[in-house]
Amino acid sequence: MKKYFIAVAALGLLAACSGKQSQKNVPVEVEEESITVAEAVPVEAAPIIPSMKEKTAKPINMRDSLKTDPKKGAVIQKKYKGKVKAAKSDTKSSTAKAAPEVDYDLTMYYQQDDTNNGVYEMDAIYLQEDNGQNKTYTSTGKREVKKGTPKDANATVYALIPSDGSDIIYFLVDGNTLVLLDEELQPISGDVSYVLTEVQ
Repeated sequence: MKKYFIAVAALGLLAACSGKQSQKNVPVEVEEESITVAEAVPVEAAPIIPSMKEKTAKPINMRDSLKTDPKKGAVIQKKYKGKVKAAKSDTKSSTAKAAPEVDYDLTMYYQQDDTNNGVYEMDAIYLQEDNGQNKTYTSTGKREVKKGTPKDANATVYALIPSDGSDIIYFLVDGNTLVLLDEELQPISGDVSYVLTEVQ
């Protein structure tokens, strides 16, 4: 009887050990967490200059915020407008929507004898294709005049410095038009062209 009991106990121990080893090869199910990754900005969003924020508050009157010096002459106002259209991603598709448009309206204020400094306000009205609602983006701050780009040492560049600390917006002055530049003072590459024309 003792021998029988020992034999049964040994078999049980062997079964337990072999069970542990076989569990090593059994795949373990792990609960996966779903993590939302920020998607790339769609082509439709391309016309909005990144430093511009959705307008939610009462607009600021930048003309009143300009610190003037009586010795530096009258205050000059310059206004530029432009329509920027996003490139279509698929023109052959029957479901392709028309490329959205953005109306830009830039106003700058500076004194007659201090053309290198000033303030600006810029609005962008963006037509939302999904629901037909217009959405307005805005940027306000200081304007400084810089000289030179990597391609032209004599070029004039307007540096728009947002008051909220966003990235500086650069425009190349080309006659009565402004052409958006990147942070390296190079023209924006791609299918979207950002050109504003002086209207006042």
